[in-house]
Amino acid sequence: MRILTNTTSPYARIARIALGEKGFDLSATEIVNPWNDDAALLKLNTAARVPTLEIEGGLPLTESLLILLWLERTRPEPSLLAGDVDRIVSLAGRAMGVIDAQANIVTNRMQIDPDFAEHRVGQRRIRTIVNGLAALEADPPAYHGDTPDIAVITAVVARDYLDLRFAGEPWVAAMPRLDALVTATADRPAFRDTKPYL
Repeated sequence: MRILTNTTSPYARIARIALGEKGFDLSATEIVNPWNDDAALLKLNTAARVPTLEIEGGLPLTESLLILLWLERTRPEPSLLAGDVDRIVSLAGRAMGVIDAQANIVTNRMQIDPDFAEHRVGQRRIRTIVNGLAALEADPPAYHGDTPDIAVITAVVARDYLDLRFAGEPWVAAMPRLDALVTATADRPAFRDTKPYL
């Protein structure tokens, strides 16, 4: 198995954490730049997006949540959906909304307009981040030190990505409960070894 990723993508981090928590060896991770139309990435994924996972026989798997679906089907233990599945999926969806809004702002700032966040659509994305994180802070995913579920994974990824890309923004509020969740998972190898950096 080969994993094509980069050092910042929250989507790639979700997949890598899930793979690590399922016991997969992450040593075959390759860092690529999807914005440079990396040839190895394009060969497997015409959308040139990370994560891209090449499994046995050269078959590519793409999109973080589809990779998670594949993981749960092919390696059900430990499950990333153990517990109240409705709640887990609901909280993960909320965190994914935050991640999508964050990634939208970052991509548009880098590729289209550095002032994107000041425009109407950018302001709506900021509102999504602020309200989504406030809701997660008010009702965070439960974590008791065992295998984290997908709600825990996505909430931690959303919180860490905020620190990476939006530190110092005036709209970022204190989030002690989410910070505690980040701290509680920080020493798990799958989280520690995928911490994003520029």
